[in-house]
Amino acid sequence: MVFEDIRRCDEHDDVDFSDETELLKFVRKNRWVSVNVGSLRLIRINWVTTLMASIVLWGFTISALIEPKEVLKEAQMWQSWVTQNFTWLYIGTQNVWIVFLLYLGCSKYGSLKLGKAHEKPEFNDISWFAMLFSCGIGVGVYYWGVSEPMSYYRGGALWKVPMNTDDDRAQMAIFTTLFHWGLHGWCPYITVAVALGVVCYRWNLPLTMRSAFYPLLGNLIYGPLGDMIDALSIACTTFGVCASLGFGVNSIISGLHRLNPDIAVNVDNQIIIIWFITIVATISISLGLKNGIQTVANVTFGIGLFVVLACLYLDNTWFLLNSFVQSIGHYFQWIVQVSFQCDTFQQLGYEFQNAADKNLLVGASNGYSGIYDTLAKVSTMANHTLLTQTDMYDSHSAEFMDWWTVFYWGWWISWAPFVGMFIARISRGRTVRQVIFGAFIAPTTFAFFWLIIFGSLGIKMQRIAELALGTRADVDWFNGKVDCTALGYTSGEPTSLAAKELARDGYYALACRAHGDRLFDILEPYKEVTTMLIILCIVGVSLYFVTSSDSGSYVDDILAANGLPNPPLTQKIFWAFTEGAVATALLKAGGADALGAIQAVSICAGLPYTIALCFLCTSLWRALKIDAGDEDIMQGAQWSTGTLDMFDAFNPRGCNVEKTPRFSIAERVLSLSKAAGAPFIGIYNAARHLYGDGAAAKMHGFLGLSWFLCWLAFLGMSAADSDYGMIGWTFYTFMVLHITFLRKNMRDAHNIYGSIAEDFLAAFVMYPNTLSQIDMQATERHPEPKEPKDMYNMKPTGA
Repeated sequence: MVFEDIRRCDEHDDVDFSDETELLKFVRKNRWVSVNVGSLRLIRINWVTTLMASIVLWGFTISALIEPKEVLKEAQMWQSWVTQNFTWLYIGTQNVWIVFLLYLGCSKYGSLKLGKAHEKPEFNDISWFAMLFSCGIGVGVYYWGVSEPMSYYRGGALWKVPMNTDDDRAQMAIFTTLFHWGLHGWCPYITVAVALGVVCYRWNLPLTMRSAFYPLLGNLIYGPLGDMIDALSIACTTFGVCASLGFGVNSIISGLHRLNPDIAVNVDNQIIIIWFITIVATISISLGLKNGIQTVANVTFGIGLFVVLACLYLDNTWFLLNSFVQSIGHYFQWIVQVSFQCDTFQQLGYEFQNAADKNLLVGASNGYSGIYDTLAKVSTMANHTLLTQTDMYDSHSAEFMDWWTVFYWGWWISWAPFVGMFIARISRGRTVRQVIFGAFIAPTTFAFFWLIIFGSLGIKMQRIAELALGTRADVDWFNGKVDCTALGYTSGEPTSLAAKELARDGYYALACRAHGDRLFDILEPYKEVTTMLIILCIVGVSLYFVTSSDSGSYVDDILAANGLPNPPLTQKIFWAFTEGAVATALLKAGGADALGAIQAVSICAGLPYTIALCFLCTSLWRALKIDAGDEDIMQGAQWSTGTLDMFDAFNPRGCNVEKTPRFSIAERVLSLSKAAGAPFIGIYNAARHLYGDGAAAKMHGFLGLSWFLCWLAFLGMSAADSDYGMIGWTFYTFMVLHITFLRKNMRDAHNIYGSIAEDFLAAFVMYPNTLSQIDMQATERHPEPKEPKDMYNMKPTGA
């Protein structure tokens, strides 16, 4: 792996990537398509990336339009599969990323500027913050600001923090909402933004997601692996943005219906709104970042600020300020504990329910399917009804993570390439520390203010309705339930005389109302100004809708054009309309359950990018150490081969240059085949290189043979009983740990920079590639002691 494309900004002139000659230095010729019609630029794309992303997006769109019910069923099955098997991954990674970013912000690397040392930020602080907020969370806070706390307050049993009274449940509802919209939401965005800012503004690489992986992958980013990274980023961006568009259009149509009851709340009208706003977004993106997106973001933020301040002054100001201060305290009191909660024991409900409802990756076919049958059989013999965990132990639903936390993390993560790239684009001239803490603190604080104000108003209105319409028997605060029929509600509408009279005074039982109505319900008590506030909310949501759509299209466009900052207008139109088509497909597939379709796609899209972001953290760490001139990485050696070289025909190289590989393709294929089919040979060779020809090497070879044969033998026996397969994978894990041990020692012997975590992950995911790498490294001589060499030819910045 080589890094000849590092051109630090303080040592080289800035690169203008709008000049295609400069851009093509970072694009292989066989991937670039450039078409003109006369003097008009028509197409400028990396055709491989564009084709990959288009197949995924349009394939989903066409399938959803042709077979909407089947697509929804399949998407929800995959959503359930992801949640049941990877809750631990979603929960764990979010916390790791936060700790990682906070460390970077407080470390010496925080002073590194994303650009030249003397550069000033391109956008002032207010515009920067407005664009951060509008592209990051704008539509969602309108839709969920009232509805989400209400769902936790009266949507059923939920136990995230201890509670003894309904007051505690109300506070828990607001806290859980803040948890989903707080620091954990922003960490994927900031990770991408900082990684891109370093390599693009300090090293002069094109602004595209593959560039962020350059410190980790080197020249592999110019081949199929880089194409896949950008294509995955486009797909995730589009699915993530379309999730927000689905929420936004629901709010818009509900608001229009409130103003004019003749406007029906249905899918057809929602689709009309999506396409109208898609056209507006296309116009905005055509105007560019400063003339279009920045202006819309500033106006939209101003409208939102006006609405939330108006509600603060129109209602009980002191109650709302009390709630803000109290809720912030509760957030910091419980955030560590709740952020690690995986609903471990609640999710036992998946095992204890009907086998047909389970999607466990390991265990569903390994005896767990018999647990429900055993429970049902024995409970019948004992002559009692089989209870659920909720009924027996007061657990909340096993599906909570599926409905809420994992959905949110998947949604935020699927937005990461889009918002991260956008933050990087608007953050040139700022330091790493400013980007990390600015993006954590500023938008999160405003979002908290909004969510606490609207959440508190919603809970207040619900209590007014319960006091006016119900009795103690109608409200089960302990389990978060209310009897809507007893309160005079049917199908979300007030039907009893008392409920109608209360509604005429502007108060509703929000727990009995539809998600889209709740925002506008809390504005009803303000009488003379209600209509004005509803109109402002509709305009605010619409403009946030436009900002999210045009920002997403802008990022898709740049990725497809390999970092060209101003692609042709035809491409901008294509990606904007692709977004509109995917959003339409989601609504068609979901029908009455459009929210379910949106949640399913968000969770599924977020899983592959969760894994990608873990690798991105490693890449960012290496980039900062290289730029700061840290000795351990600057004077470390490189592996003679890479574990992922097969993705570039075993010859990773720069763009449009010929390079003779260290080993021939035939040698690489032979080594890889040997490692896959006879890993004990590579283990023995590596041990002999490290420890000599004595008994130690033979012992390593024997152990390698034992792990491998036991793995295969027990996998073969799994045809008779799946339990044998699990024992086989246990032996595989021992083989992986053995390879990890050898790779770590090989790195130490050859002074190669890396970590034990990288060693284990490489061995676990692709042991043949890893073992082949170790085996071929064993043919290299040991480096001489004290043999310093600057692998990157860079002067330290003194960070």
